[in-house]
Parts: sequence; C-alpha cells; structure tokens
Amino acid sequence: MKSNQGFTLIELVVVIIILGVLAVVAAPRFINLSQDAHESVAKAAFGAFSSAVGLYHQCWQVEGSNRNEFNLACYGDGSIDSTNTGYPLGQDTLAGGNNGTQLNGEYCRELWQGLLDNNEFVLSYHHDAAFGGDTDIVYWYAGGAVSSPNTYCYFNYIADDQRKGQENWQLRYYPGEGKTVVTRATLG
Repeated sequence: MKSNQGFTLIELVVVIIILGVLAVVAAPRFINLSQDAHESVAKAAFGAFSSAVGLYHQCWQVEGSNRNEFNLACYGDGSIDSTNTGYPLGQDTLAGGNNGTQLNGEYCRELWQGLLDNNEFVLSYHHDAAFGGDTDIVYWYAGGAVSSPNTYCYFNYIADDQRKGQENWQLRYYPGEGKTVVTRATLG
C-alpha cells in the first residue's frame, strides 16, 4: 500500500524563502522600466546626433571641400556651417570674423536642431534656472577654439531626473575632430 504524503513544513518554508529571494532580486528590475525607457530615449537621441555628424562630414567630403563651408547645402536644410576639418559647427559661424574657428553655446543648440531636424526635445541653456519645467536636455559648451581638444558641446538628458547633482546621460561633441562621446555624468 502506498502512502500519500504531502509536503513537510520544512519543504514549504524552503520554497517560500526561495520565492522571497527571487522576488527581492527580480522585482526591482521589472519595477524600474520607466528609468529603462528614459535611458533608451537618451541613447537613441544621442545615437541619432552622432550619426548625423558622420553623415554631415561625408557630405562635406563628397563636395570635395578642404576648408570650412558656409551653409553646406548637401545636408539637411543647408543652414549648418562646417569647421575647416569638415564637421558641423553651427549656423552663421563664418560671420563676424569667426571664420568657423570658435564654438559658442548658441552653436550647440543650432547643431542639435539643424542636424536632427526635429522638435521632439525641449532644449535649455545650462544655467541655474535650467533645471526644471519642461526641459528634456540642457546644453552648454566648453572652450572656444575649435582646434582645441578641450572644446566641445555637451548635451545632458535630464528628463528623467532634473535635480542638480544627479547622474544623467551626457553627449559630448568635439567639432574639431567630429568625435562624439556618450557617458553618464553628474549634472550641476
């Protein structure tokens, strides 16, 4: 005759403990989907910007240029000027004696809007009042002379956390060499 036995109390407790450990380890991963979505948006936007820089440079090369170009017509709406190395710099950068050699913050905004040709993100200039409201991305620039390796635009995606001191995705664009770098950086 067979004996019908159920689970012992110890077996049930072990199963409950295992399920509890799995819940503690796995639940936060599934709960944090909003942060994952923000990270995906930031990476996609920054990837599109990086691709646009490469396409712009290829356009400059196809034109056969070996200097800075005013309103390079073969890319986008033709309003973005180039550096003398063929990378995008901004609009009207050859005016006022600049000769496409200096970067300023306004050029960074123009690059974002001119290269991506969309208004999906709300951009704000990086200053103390820029960390709130409807801002998705804050931008700024470092340096001045395009030929300097320390000159770049940076764009911080802050739609997921706008508090100063928080770590957010950042894109740095170096117009002298056309390099783009995406990292996590502390804002503020």
